[in-house]
Amino acid sequence: MTGAFRTYRPVTIDDLETHEERLAFALGPALRWQLWLFFPPSPFGGQGMSMPCDDLPRRPPPESIGGLARLIESVASALPATELILGLERRGGPDPNRIDREWMRVVSEASDRAGVRLRSVLISHTRGVRGHEPPQPALDAVGG
Repeated sequence: MTGAFRTYRPVTIDDLETHEERLAFALGPALRWQLWLFFPPSPFGGQGMSMPCDDLPRRPPPESIGGLARLIESVASALPATELILGLERRGGPDPNRIDREWMRVVSEASDRAGVRLRSVLISHTRGVRGHEPPQPALDAVGG
């Protein structure tokens, strides 16, 4: 009897090519509400950094853009980092809901003010992780 045998093995971090794939693998399905700020390693040197933020309110406060911009700017200058990946961990489905879109907009505005490009958004949901395009910043929309 002849035949081709295929060996299946678990996916490892080495199988994943992009930072988004690696972060999605690390995040996995949502456990609770958290906002994650991921600063990928810069092509100019420096390590990346992951910041879980689990003490934030579910809805972004109106004044949150200014505080987040200062935080992003200080972390980005210390690393150095030029890009940011936003992770939203919450129960529910993979599509952004109204509150997700509010956080996406706030982080987009804050990163724009900090001079850091919001590269992508990952939503960790009940069944896994899905990537989304970030919103374009509109600085006139909300004060900070």
